[in-house]
Amino acid sequence: HPSPQLTLRPLFFEVPSTDNQTFFSGRQWLMRDMEKALDSSASGIIVSGCPGTGKTALILQLVEYSCFGRKRNCEYEELREQSDIREMLPEELTIGMFTHLASHVVAYHFCQADNNSTCLVGEFVHSLAAQLCQAPRLQAYREYLLSEPHLLACLSLKECIADPDLAFMRGIIEPLIILRRNGSIDSSNSIILVDGLCEAEYHRPDHGYTIASFLARHVPEMPTWLKVVATVRTQFLELSKQLPYTRLSLDESDNVNKDLLEYFNTRLQAAPIIETNIKCSTGKSEGVHNSVMKFAQYVLHLSQGSFLFLKLILDLLERSHIVVKSTNYKVVPISLAQIFLLQFNLRFPTVQSFEKVTHILSVCLAALYPLTLVEIYYSVNSLLVNTFLPWDEFCHRFESLTDFLVKRIDNTYMFFHPSFREWLIRRDDNESPKFLCDLRAGHCGIAFRLSRVQAPLDSEKSMELGHHILKAHMYRNMGPAQLGLCPRDLQAMLVATSSANVGEAIANLRNIYTPNVKVSRLMLLAGGSPNQITECLGSAPLLCMYAYQGILAMVGLLIEFGADMEMTNSQGCTALSLACQRGHTDVARRLIAAGASLSHTDTAEQTPLVHAAKNGHRDTVIYLLGCQTGNDRNSLDIDDGSIEQLVPGSRHALIAAAQNGHLDIVEYLLDTAELIPDGICPVTGETALTAACSSGNAAIADALLIRGATPYSLNARQLSPLALAAKNGRTALVLRLLDSGADVMGSGGKIPLILAAAEGHADVVEILLNQGADPDAVDGDGISALGWACLRSRLPTMIVLLDKGATIDQPDGSGRTPLGLACGGPSDLVDILLERGASLERVDHSGLRPLDRAIGQRNVPVVNCFLRKGAKLGPTTWVMASGKPEFMLILLNKLLEDGNMLYRKNRPSEAAHRYQYALKKINPLISDEGLTTPTTQPVPHEHVSAFVQLKTNLLLNLSRCKRKLNEPSEALDLAARASGLRPNAFECAYAMARAILALNKPSEALPHARRALLLAPTTDLSAMRTLKALQQEILTRINTGSHSLNGDTRSMRNFDTISLNMP
Repeated sequence: HPSPQLTLRPLFFEVPSTDNQTFFSGRQWLMRDMEKALDSSASGIIVSGCPGTGKTALILQLVEYSCFGRKRNCEYEELREQSDIREMLPEELTIGMFTHLASHVVAYHFCQADNNSTCLVGEFVHSLAAQLCQAPRLQAYREYLLSEPHLLACLSLKECIADPDLAFMRGIIEPLIILRRNGSIDSSNSIILVDGLCEAEYHRPDHGYTIASFLARHVPEMPTWLKVVATVRTQFLELSKQLPYTRLSLDESDNVNKDLLEYFNTRLQAAPIIETNIKCSTGKSEGVHNSVMKFAQYVLHLSQGSFLFLKLILDLLERSHIVVKSTNYKVVPISLAQIFLLQFNLRFPTVQSFEKVTHILSVCLAALYPLTLVEIYYSVNSLLVNTFLPWDEFCHRFESLTDFLVKRIDNTYMFFHPSFREWLIRRDDNESPKFLCDLRAGHCGIAFRLSRVQAPLDSEKSMELGHHILKAHMYRNMGPAQLGLCPRDLQAMLVATSSANVGEAIANLRNIYTPNVKVSRLMLLAGGSPNQITECLGSAPLLCMYAYQGILAMVGLLIEFGADMEMTNSQGCTALSLACQRGHTDVARRLIAAGASLSHTDTAEQTPLVHAAKNGHRDTVIYLLGCQTGNDRNSLDIDDGSIEQLVPGSRHALIAAAQNGHLDIVEYLLDTAELIPDGICPVTGETALTAACSSGNAAIADALLIRGATPYSLNARQLSPLALAAKNGRTALVLRLLDSGADVMGSGGKIPLILAAAEGHADVVEILLNQGADPDAVDGDGISALGWACLRSRLPTMIVLLDKGATIDQPDGSGRTPLGLACGGPSDLVDILLERGASLERVDHSGLRPLDRAIGQRNVPVVNCFLRKGAKLGPTTWVMASGKPEFMLILLNKLLEDGNMLYRKNRPSEAAHRYQYALKKINPLISDEGLTTPTTQPVPHEHVSAFVQLKTNLLLNLSRCKRKLNEPSEALDLAARASGLRPNAFECAYAMARAILALNKPSEALPHARRALLLAPTTDLSAMRTLKALQQEILTRINTGSHSLNGDTRSMRNFDTISLNMP
């Protein structure tokens, strides 16, 4: 199989910068504070600051020194090992501190308002997982995901968009906790960097999370060693109030001013022209240095902690765009807005020069994501009516924006800083409105480009087109008199003619889970079907999807456009059923008002009321009952017994609530709705009490019993509440039911004792027996409680039943005793039954004894146990062993052992009978040449040698018996057959010599004796002595011609008695 591939892809982040060389100064105090906060019990850090204070630069610097950056080779530990860290240069110290902190970074994320994919929660989770897999510290996480394909599927972008909560918990947090617990991840902290939480708020969905609210929701579930370092603007600090993070500020302070001054000095050293342009005309007594320091204090005060402000001022001085000629510093801008205004005044001195680029700026401002130069070009041209802008002229105009629009690696363009982007869009009351850009024009340009150049559009591009059309306010202040149609219809026509399929656009995955209500309305006006089928939730229509999620605005919109209330998904659930399933009472109210059916049932015959009760949504249940009875929600005045006819599914709802443990709903249905507690549900076949007992919910069962539920009523499967409680081992519930008068024998249905015994609940069995249950009662198949305990191998339960007097040999309907039923279980259980007196030879109606059943179930330990206890081998036993070579070996060895035992008791005739019987069984399997015979079930190759050895031993032992019975000719034939099976066995040669000697032919016996001596192992001294003694005896008889044995040979070792210890 091909090795699994990692399908996770992180987002592409690039922070725009106009400088090839960046200066990063100071921040040692911040690094110390961050290290201190990360070592504490806090879940993370929030770094706040006004625009330009260096929040993004801080995160970017940490990324650069992390495993993801280009500066990761700088080792902090080497610096710390120096004898005196105070001797280190400030920049070395800063680098070291950054490197140490960055070594713990395992993921990062930049939220960028002009790149919408970086602001969406689904993409955030997916990208986070991808980066965690890339971090060397979390190599075990990557391997874990590759070994668990279902987790990789859970982290796909589609699943992250559909259910980011599940993807985050199941795909990231839970695996990390598991890996940390088993030691696959080291014990130090890990850091996730998230920049610009406030930027993501510009793309806040109509329904769903922002990244800040998503993090706040999951903080309690995240492990304490996984820290988050996030940044946010001071003006948006309220967004992070739900995050229990340590707060650090980059706004104006002594530490920040020191950092700014350090940056100022660094820039002066790098560009002496800056110092030249800072001149003082107050007199000769004041030196240049003092004037520079005075200017530095002035701009530091103006900056209010903003590095961006200081940088741009120094850039103006470096380029000689401003020159300080007096101490009043009138030429120096006092805010970022004034700097941007000055830059644009210098770049675009006339209105006409700015008008040449205003469309370019508007298009870039309106874009949802960074655009390529070609996309900007076509968008700008789409705004021109009577003229066409040539490419060369466009490029020339675009070059004038080089310092403001920065080219990224992917050839798209972004504004160099968010604050500049905001300056182009809006101004404070005291600021000049000059150079403001019209966002509507940008939206128009992009909309026209999409509809003219890229049509027909797919679903995502169609939604983007709708967004830009609505943002552009096309045809505003124009009516049918000027247009011929109303503006709304013209917008819809533009979408309809540009989109490949408007209906699919509404059912776009992102719009299903984080819908844009206004754009969805436009899509419906353009001809999109309100009954569009989605690919989610079992091919659910749109209305079902939004009802399931509780998105009331979208439900109302689809109803307004005529959505079918009764359309269902593949499980037959309508929108109302799905809304009730999730407890969205407001959505249910809207659907019912629009005519949704309250009595509709799905494929499981569940009404909306049942869905609400099953999932524990009390308010929804109350509302639905109120709608169906037409009464006030707090006092349903219904005649006794009539509610089940008035409210379809009310009985089913009660059973569903009882089964799933929703006590409050059960009490409401019984008390306020006055539903009677007894009665079988026609769908589930349960009563409320049997449902509660089945799930073991004692509180609900108690509530039902208090309200008059009958403790001995049966469900459709003929199970009483007591039987269900016993079956599930609910001891407390069993006692409560018995106290309430439940019949210990099951009220004529299935017997509780038998059910408890079958499931192995020994404590429940003991309670029932103590309450008078008959231990010998049987079920429909005639099996007693003891029989079931033996059949299911419930050893403790079996002992309890035997101790309480259960009949040990009670047969079932097929004649099987408990011992016969136990043949598939462990040998310990069988041993106890035999010790307690169970019959080993009891035959059932099929003619099988326990041994035969054990062989049929291939239970080797139990077969050996039965044989040790003296089980007899009957014809049925051999039939059951047929085709099972391992059991044939066991049985044949049993016969061999029995024969050996009889021989030792000086009963050779009976021993010979055992050997002959065994040979009769083995001859059809193995020929005298040691080959398997062509039977219907030949001996498998791996068992042939064992059968050959066994047959050899049987032949040798039978030969011995025949010699003792004075039948030497037959003894010789048997020894010869054994020699044919194992010609190189000295035991066979010894048997041949003994048989021939018994025929009084010592000369013919001598070669066999000598051959036995040659084949015998020299290490077996006893065998060697015996064989030498035999040879000497033969030689003596040859020399003397004696017909009788001379000397005492009782001490000789009889090697043809050897048998194999077969399994």
